[in-house]
Amino acid sequence: MGGFLADRYIGAFRAVYIGYSIYALGFLLLGVGASLVNIPLSIMAIALIGYARGLSATCPTVLLSNSFSDEHREDFQKGLTVNYSLNNLGSFTARYLFPFFIAAIAYQGNFFLSFTLMCCNLVMFWIFRKQLRAVGNHHDQQPLSIKVWMMFIAVSLTMLGLVFWVFSNLTEGKYLLYTLGAAAILYFITLIIRAPAVYKYRMCSVLVMLFIMICFYFYYGQMSTSMNLYAINLMGDRVLGFIPVMPESSAAFNPLWCFIMGGPMIFIYTWLEKKGISPSIPTKFAFAFVFSGMAFALLATSTQYIGNDGKFSANWILMVHFFQSVAELIVGALGVGFIIEMVPKSVSAFAMGLRAVTLSLSGILAAVISTKIALPKDIELTTEVINNVYTGYFTNLALAAFAMFFVTLILSRLIKRLIARSEAIACQEASLQPA
Repeated sequence: MGGFLADRYIGAFRAVYIGYSIYALGFLLLGVGASLVNIPLSIMAIALIGYARGLSATCPTVLLSNSFSDEHREDFQKGLTVNYSLNNLGSFTARYLFPFFIAAIAYQGNFFLSFTLMCCNLVMFWIFRKQLRAVGNHHDQQPLSIKVWMMFIAVSLTMLGLVFWVFSNLTEGKYLLYTLGAAAILYFITLIIRAPAVYKYRMCSVLVMLFIMICFYFYYGQMSTSMNLYAINLMGDRVLGFIPVMPESSAAFNPLWCFIMGGPMIFIYTWLEKKGISPSIPTKFAFAFVFSGMAFALLATSTQYIGNDGKFSANWILMVHFFQSVAELIVGALGVGFIIEMVPKSVSAFAMGLRAVTLSLSGILAAVISTKIALPKDIELTTEVINNVYTGYFTNLALAAFAMFFVTLILSRLIKRLIARSEAIACQEASLQPA
């Protein structure tokens, strides 16, 4: 919905600025709700934050894309990777420090800190509003009518009520999310049907890519589900023997590696291009599944190295996240870039929103499947239990990832044919144009 509104009515820059303003309000109310232990207020604050993310998350990529001319699209892809790396620096800092901050300033302190940081974002957006508005879409270049503002407010209140209901009724809300995800994909299919011939095949390739992304980000979702459960139950509290880490912070290794490896990954791509090696983005996704398979194979192996204290070394999780982060860096920014390049600019924000839908569906799927390794609190973690539950689960995930390597290679050939068909139509139409 955020991408749809940005494309059709309010503009990409406005969507980000309004969304970040509501983000700030949500964190402020969440801090107040935590201080007062007020559950309804806290749920409303979470609804505000969820709404703000939906409204704003799709548009920064659109603004970044519009900042590069058509002659510098390769630079745009590299810019995405740099942006992705910087985002992961913030993510690592937050995930690693969060449990320590909880001990020092409690939940409400974390939320008030987030409110302060979001206000700093808003100040930056106000200072650079002219430059950012200039790379927005055409709705950003003109004032909005009272009718559009009233419509936007009415839709926003409806969405807020919907998100509040979802968080208040998680079981039923899950099925609503499935329905909304399916509706978004069906709407995208109608856009394909109505699109000019040159875009039809490109947008069909996006549909295939979205399926690949759902499968890949299912593995990404394991970080906060099965891998997190495994780490909390069995991971030691030292990395490299001397760096303190809380098991709840284990997911911080992922953005840390993404930040460290962002620059080297750009160097590798540049080196390959100089050698004349330039695999397609879907092919890169296929190799990303190989690294994910290696990560979960390593995770399954770690179950055989439980010490006498009932813990395995945190170094295992550090290395698992290295392979998973390499996989994520291969595809993280590239999937975004592929979608942006394949769709008309008039629906670019909605297309990015559709990518967010695939991430959500992947996360839900990961959470549902990972319940297979959720253990009762009073169960004793014997070697037999660990082998039956964790080893088998992670081994199966590794085998499925290796199988997806071959499936994705096949689908990449399909995507290549669709794009080639689109380019052929574009050449044909160009030849028919009068000189």
